[in-house]
Amino acid sequence: MLEINSKDPRGVDLPMSVGNDDAKMFAGPETLAGRVEWRNQLHTWRTDAAERINYQDLVYRDSKLSSITDFNIALIWLWDELLFDFESGNFTPGKLLADSQKFGGLDGIILWHAYPVIGIDSRNQFDFYNDVPGLAKLIADLQLVGVKVYLNYNPWDRWTKRAGESDQQELADLVAKFGFDGLFLDTMKSADPDFMAPILKVNPKITIAGESRVQQERICDHVMSWAQWFSDSEIPGVIRAKWFEPRHMLHQTRRWNRSHIDELNIAWLNGAGMLLWEVVFGAWVGWNRRESQMWQEMVAILREHNELLTSGEWEPLTQLSEPAEAHGLYASKFSKNGTSLYTIVNKSVDEYHGEILPKLIGTVPGNGVGAVVSSEGELALLEFSYSSLSSDFPEKSSIRIQPLSGVAVQLSISFRNRECGLYDGAPFVDAWKPLPPNFHQLFTKVIETKIRLGHMESNQVTNNEYHQFLQSTGYTPKQSHRFLSHWQDGSPKADDLDNPVSYLDLADAKAYATWKKLVIPTEFEWQAYAQDNKNSRKRLWNLTDSVHSDGRTRFLILKGGSSFGVRNGQGAKSTSGIAESDWYVDGGVQDASWVEKLLLMGAGMSRSENIGFTCFRLATAT
Repeated sequence: MLEINSKDPRGVDLPMSVGNDDAKMFAGPETLAGRVEWRNQLHTWRTDAAERINYQDLVYRDSKLSSITDFNIALIWLWDELLFDFESGNFTPGKLLADSQKFGGLDGIILWHAYPVIGIDSRNQFDFYNDVPGLAKLIADLQLVGVKVYLNYNPWDRWTKRAGESDQQELADLVAKFGFDGLFLDTMKSADPDFMAPILKVNPKITIAGESRVQQERICDHVMSWAQWFSDSEIPGVIRAKWFEPRHMLHQTRRWNRSHIDELNIAWLNGAGMLLWEVVFGAWVGWNRRESQMWQEMVAILREHNELLTSGEWEPLTQLSEPAEAHGLYASKFSKNGTSLYTIVNKSVDEYHGEILPKLIGTVPGNGVGAVVSSEGELALLEFSYSSLSSDFPEKSSIRIQPLSGVAVQLSISFRNRECGLYDGAPFVDAWKPLPPNFHQLFTKVIETKIRLGHMESNQVTNNEYHQFLQSTGYTPKQSHRFLSHWQDGSPKADDLDNPVSYLDLADAKAYATWKKLVIPTEFEWQAYAQDNKNSRKRLWNLTDSVHSDGRTRFLILKGGSSFGVRNGQGAKSTSGIAESDWYVDGGVQDASWVEKLLLMGAGMSRSENIGFTCFRLATAT
């Protein structure tokens, strides 16, 4: 018998035996010969578990409950380049939704908004929603075409600025202001009734979804959850929460996997959904063409037969033909009113062709799925088209928008291994979980790059110097939001004249540099010439001319650190052993080698009180 919290050497939560209320999944029987007894155990457990907690399904009886059909939920960075156009400064939901058709379209979107940018200054997680120009219209536009929008809550955000209200009241205010359809609880399995009370007062029908294993007693009011890093047994088992309450919607995800076959198998056999997460906090992970098409075809079938999945009779490990089972085919059968849906997986790498069910001959590709519908005694094998498509991982590299030039040098850089990665894509590939010691570990490496000859100006550009530039040129930014927002009536405060200017983006800094016949250094030029920077005043992060894009995420590199920092030793340790303050951007003055990746936000949201710039003077050719 598998014990509670049993793990394999990778830290994987293994499926547990039937009856363990803490299970993510109940393991299948040791052999198919034991499947009838195993199913009897499942039925007995479900009845007993409901009695133990006096289970009430009132929420699920609501005829307007739509979450049971929301198979496709996407986690999207608010400034994903499919959702926001950095050139026009407008949100582009149509572009994102058109791209999502490769998965069968979206039922909902979790708008991820703050991490891993949060901590660059005092803004808290709620500010990163409240201060976004055009957010209300974006949400309304998505809802207009039937896509639900989920608010993200980060309970670990405790070291940025504090409001007079509780977090739950702040969330309630956001729901009221923007009309969010759901609430996603980052790092939480569930929220207790007292926490949810002010939110439910605003919207009693709001969908509540936790990250990973939902507790048995909270299935009653948490109608959705992530099936994150769920592991199945060799002979497939069932998801504990889905078996207990078939109307509860779970979304499979293993965020760093380059193949999603295991997740697809679990979803298919359990009548569950998928979390579509192609960009993990700025790091591209993608889906290959074969599997995205496979899921597009699977989800169409799940949607069409959802009534069978949620209110029919579910028979896991339903019997297939002897040759099919010997090959490695397994199936679930969902039946109601004389109609049955068989969802079939082929766990073998080899294609199966032969009898699947009595008198039904068909083909199921290796590492693939199939489906059979039975109605009035007639069996029909449904068609799929995914098998001919490529399963190669769709690599996507970040391209530096302004290419490097100059002389070749070697530099040693240092950085913290965050989920957003650095230059080279995802920092964790096919990892079960990002765990210590690699997660948040400090690394150094030597890179070969190019720098132009010249020298750094002595100090960061000041408020007074930038004011002179504005008076001389009349410069106005394309988007004015947060531009020099610390100034009063278009001028810096008298006691701030000699402090470094802030609340600028890279375009604002470049405009000044051009006026001075200077340039903004790349991150490597900043590092190579950092010894020339003698600034002893208030320190801000330095913008560098280092914008990258992979077509989904834009970022640049900050250098030098700042006097501000939320990582001040007060961050409590989480259950993973990582300090909660480690989720923030690193604070404090940093060594010249330090590289900080900043995901760029549109609409002026990247302008910060703690980001300034230093100019670079190019050497005169002789």
